[in-house]
Amino acid sequence: MRDRSAFSGTKAILSLLIVAAMGCGGGSDGSSDENGTACNSIGYGKSRKVAAGEQCLADSSSDTSSVVKLFLFDGGNLIGSCTGTVISSTAVLTAAHCFEDADSVVVRVVKNGTKVDVPSSRIAVHPGYVLVEDGYPEPGVVFNDAAIVHTSLQLPVTPVPILLSRTPEVGEASIVAGYGQIENNGLAVEDVVAGRAVIRIVTDNHIRIDFRDGESHPCQGDSGGALFIEEDSGLVVVGVVSQSDPSISEERVCKKGDMTLYTNTQSTNVSNFITSQVPDVAVR
Repeated sequence: MRDRSAFSGTKAILSLLIVAAMGCGGGSDGSSDENGTACNSIGYGKSRKVAAGEQCLADSSSDTSSVVKLFLFDGGNLIGSCTGTVISSTAVLTAAHCFEDADSVVVRVVKNGTKVDVPSSRIAVHPGYVLVEDGYPEPGVVFNDAAIVHTSLQLPVTPVPILLSRTPEVGEASIVAGYGQIENNGLAVEDVVAGRAVIRIVTDNHIRIDFRDGESHPCQGDSGGALFIEEDSGLVVVGVVSQSDPSISEERVCKKGDMTLYTNTQSTNVSNFITSQVPDVAVR
């Protein structure tokens, strides 16, 4: 679910239908001198260990830091935040559920240690975005949870391709990244957090990762963030943070035992939506 906790007059409400962000994984608080892990993979040179994995230090960002923070507005009022991924010079991939109340977005890009805010020009929500009350494998599953934020100004970082040439595999290593809290109802973070997780289930519409020891996981604020895998050519997008598995109780969200469903960007409905909205998206 998107993060509302940082804004006065609102309360962070966990919903099993629209779970959020980058939660918690292995690691302990403190600075990290080893910088060859998830933060390096998403374009950062320095990190520090946190409960969620690694907090990627903004002043070490490069021009390949494609994970962005989305500030959500309704009628000019800031109502929350999500995470997104730059997939072209003027387009960001994120989750449809981020826009159930929002009518505009500001995209925050971090490049070479500088934060740059770029307003949206248009938001496109997948027309097939839906909650299926009585579906397989359990009722309460969201489908086609994808959206594109368009900008008039160019986003000053290198876009990430989407993977269409092969199917992600169960047991394959992945990278999760987002601007969510590092624990349930904890403080929001200013710097992106990244970590590694193992793909547990792949279906035509979803990819699932589980919150286990030594792995990172989404929490509030990471909605819309990508699930990446590393190819020889670099990172590619295979999923978008959508929801906790409907079997997960509210008390287990963002805690060990949580299971998060990502929208599978290889789903025909989703890939067709992305390529129709962003004809210049790179595909691997």
